[in-house]
Amino acid sequence: MTIMSKFRPPSSADAGKGARLDNLAANLIAVPFAVVLLLLGSGCSTMKVTPLIARAADSYTQHEQKNGVTIAIRPMTDKREIEDMFKVSLLDKGLLPILVVVENHNTAASFIVAKDKLTVLNEATGAASSSQRKQVTSGAGAAMRDTGAVLVAVGSLAAAPLLFTGMQKASNASVIEYNLADKEFYSWTLGRGEKAQGFVYFQFPKDSPPSGNYHLVAEVKNPATAEATTFDFPVNLTLPK
Repeated sequence: MTIMSKFRPPSSADAGKGARLDNLAANLIAVPFAVVLLLLGSGCSTMKVTPLIARAADSYTQHEQKNGVTIAIRPMTDKREIEDMFKVSLLDKGLLPILVVVENHNTAASFIVAKDKLTVLNEATGAASSSQRKQVTSGAGAAMRDTGAVLVAVGSLAAAPLLFTGMQKASNASVIEYNLADKEFYSWTLGRGEKAQGFVYFQFPKDSPPSGNYHLVAEVKNPATAEATTFDFPVNLTLPK
């Protein structure tokens, strides 16, 4: 009798416990599966960025030609245009983008255009600021952390849309940061007939927008002769209210 008692038939309590375990396992499988489906279906909703297509340097209002090199600048102060280009309100983040286009039409020489040789000079104070872009999005990591906390708290299939929302925010933030970096003006060595373009990001305190007269100063260098040529553009960076 003692031996046979070890092999008693399952009771209704055991059946209920088994059903609960089956339901738990099904939920654990369903959540990641639903997340995968949501991510696969979100491909079409990925944030799309506007490509930077610069015109010929001499077609811009502010341009100058020296030694066969033409440089043009164009400060962007229109909020709608900025948001269309960068998918974020840069002015509200304390960042003003200035487009710089450089073309080498010299038939005999190459020129170096260094990023750190593009500076914005405050005419009143004489202070110079190079392009020092800070991170303008803060939701990437926070969105994933917050969503993860919600998932732990909820622990059910209903949390899958929350995870998707957090991942989408993180994805959009990453796209914005990549877009800013991709459009930034970097150092170039321009051979004959070559062109460089990109933005100088003028950082200013968010509670103190720039106003008054500024200058964008650019320097190009002939690596063969070590001769440097300076370009100086007056710029009024007063932002629209």
